[in-house]
Amino acid sequence: MQAQSQTVEPLKKISLRYTAGTTEASDNLISPAECCEFIYGIAPAGLTPFEYALAEKVPGDQIHYRVDRDRIVETFGHVLSNMGKIPADQDRFYLNIEIADIQEANQREMIKAMAAATACGGDCGCGCGGH
Repeated sequence: MQAQSQTVEPLKKISLRYTAGTTEASDNLISPAECCEFIYGIAPAGLTPFEYALAEKVPGDQIHYRVDRDRIVETFGHVLSNMGKIPADQDRFYLNIEIADIQEANQREMIKAMAAATACGGDCGCGCGGH
């Protein structure tokens, strides 16, 4: 029996490789490729727009994702804290993303991700520092 390929779905640990460019096909803003890993669909507010773009993808799939600087926080939500470099000085840029790996998340990883996703953001005055 052949093993089923993992797909991007809630509570899976997703590993991405990405570059960024001023156009869909370029990688002139980040080189070499950055990596990030996060638990998909863990945020209390539901999926972020970025997570929707990754839905049902499998390892090896590639997407080009446009990001507007004034919507970075809304676009990435809880995933933003897991992202490496992203261009902050461009009004608009494209992430060229490859799904590197999809795994089952263990309980410790899920608890850590849930705590991070529900952090208040650091500007609340509670002293959490966004953690």
